[in-house]
Amino acid sequence: MKSNLCFFILLFYGLYVQAQEQPDFQKKVRFGVKTGINGSLFTRNVTPTANGNRTDLSYFNRYFRASALAGLTVDGQLTDRITLGAELLFNSRGMVYREKNNYVIIVDDDGQEQQAYNNFNYNIDYVEFPILISYNFKPSAYRLFLSTYAGMAPAIAVNSKTKLRYQDGLDGDGGRGRNETLPLKYVNHFNNSLLVGIKVGDNTPFKINLFGDFRLSYMLLPVFSRSVSDQGDNLDARMFTCSASVGIRF
Repeated sequence: MKSNLCFFILLFYGLYVQAQEQPDFQKKVRFGVKTGINGSLFTRNVTPTANGNRTDLSYFNRYFRASALAGLTVDGQLTDRITLGAELLFNSRGMVYREKNNYVIIVDDDGQEQQAYNNFNYNIDYVEFPILISYNFKPSAYRLFLSTYAGMAPAIAVNSKTKLRYQDGLDGDGGRGRNETLPLKYVNHFNNSLLVGIKVGDNTPFKINLFGDFRLSYMLLPVFSRSVSDQGDNLDARMFTCSASVGIRF
C-alpha cells in the first residue's frame, strides 16, 4: 500500500517538474489540489449489528453519510476539447443509520425543540486512483471551461469501522447507552467505481485557477466480501456516492 502511494506521488511530482521545465508542455498539462464533501449510501439495506446489547434495531432508518475527500489532480489536454485526467484521492465513504431519540430534548438558539437522533455509522476510507476522459464544451482558448467527464476509479480500502453514537448517552429505549467504535469486518480490500461528473472553472493559462467539481459514482463490486454477516444479516450491497469539491489548478 505504501509503495503504491509513493509511486503515484513521485509520478505526479515528476510530471510537474517536467511541465515547469517545458513551456509548451505546461500549456497542455494542469496540476491541482482539491477538497470537498461526499454523500454516500449503500444500494441495499445492511442491518446495524455492532452493538450486542441492542437486539431490536428495526427503528434505524438509512441516511446518506456525509464525509470528506481530498487529493491531487492532473489534466492533460489531448485535443482542443478532449482532456485525459488522473487523480490521487483520499475518499471517506459509507452510510449512516439513525433512529429518533425521544428521551433527549435539544433546544436550538431560538428556543425551539429539535429532534434528537442516535446514529450508527459505517465508515470506510478509500485511497482512489480515478482515470477520467473529459469533453470541454468551450474551446481551450476560452477563459471559462465547462466540461463533462466519465471514468473509472480503482480504490483500496485503508480503514473501516462502525460507530454507534447515542444522543447525550441515552439509547432509543431511554436507557443508558454506551458509545461504541468497532472494526468493520469483511470489507472488500480492492474495489472499482464508475464515475460521471461536471467540472467548471477558470481556464486562464499560466496562473492559478479555481474550479468546482460535481461527481456521481457507483461502486461496481460489492462493498463487502461476504453476502451475509455472522449473525445472518444481509451484506450484499454496493455503494452510490455524490460529491461536490473545489480546488485550484496551476
